[in-house]
Amino acid sequence: MKPVKLIIIGTITKDAITFPNGKVTRSFGGILYNVLPLAQATQQDIIISPVCNLGSDIYKRVIFYLKKFGNIDLSGISMVKEKNNHVHLFYDRRWHKKEILKNLVPKIEFHQVKPYLDSDYLLINFISGFDIDLDTLRKIKAKTHSPIFMDVHSLILGITKNGQRFFKVPDLWREYLKMADIVQMNFKEMQIISGSYLKSENDLKRFARDILNLGPRILLVTCGRKGALLYYKKSKKIIRYQTSALKVRDFVDPTGCGDVFSSGFLLAYLKTNDPELSCEYANFLAGMKSRFSGIERFLRKTLDYKPSGLSNLFFPS
Repeated sequence: MKPVKLIIIGTITKDAITFPNGKVTRSFGGILYNVLPLAQATQQDIIISPVCNLGSDIYKRVIFYLKKFGNIDLSGISMVKEKNNHVHLFYDRRWHKKEILKNLVPKIEFHQVKPYLDSDYLLINFISGFDIDLDTLRKIKAKTHSPIFMDVHSLILGITKNGQRFFKVPDLWREYLKMADIVQMNFKEMQIISGSYLKSENDLKRFARDILNLGPRILLVTCGRKGALLYYKKSKKIIRYQTSALKVRDFVDPTGCGDVFSSGFLLAYLKTNDPELSCEYANFLAGMKSRFSGIERFLRKTLDYKPSGLSNLFFPS
């Protein structure tokens, strides 16, 4: 059987995470939180192709780590002369986040994506918000028959002269979402895009319907410790499904949990075509990630990807 091919489009970052107690963790991040869980969980039945521009200051170290996995295709990673994106995250005691971005690699151009348009799935993760522009997305949509998974992420962030990020809804956000088959955002991002607090379930479902009417067939809304919401089309109806958060007693760091969520959803969806089961599995993986900081645990290849109650459905023994 031919391996499934996944393309992950976005940015690899160099992260410095400052926790409420003042402790600082330094690691790589960005789409590595998509790539590494998929690579570790799937072994050789899925080939993962990250497509990104990587700064010359970290290129050798990142490639060294990725070469440890036989199912990561490195041909889509381009070294650029610019210094790589360096993200400084600061969490307060309520886990509210302040983000400062230093350096910015060039956006991804269509010619970089073109060789991978026959992939089985395209995952586009707006790590910086400047990863890829709308014109390039339109070219991709026109030239591929592959489904597109889009994580809104930093698409709704602006940036000041000193690199501080702030919420800013792009004028053409609907045009971006029209390019996707599956859309993921967190609850705060959903509020920002909608221009509303979305206090009631009717508010949520109404806005979810607006998004799905743009073209996507699935909407995923991560809600942190409250779990996740799933809205999807079935027989012209919009189905709502909610999954509770994994109970995590040893919570460490929320960084990367949303990225791991999208990888978990894709992994399960490819095997089951069941959005509800896939949402449950994505929630499990995101909860697992919250127990540690950085990417190093993924590199050790020691994590258990088979939750009890779900594993036999797409991890048959």
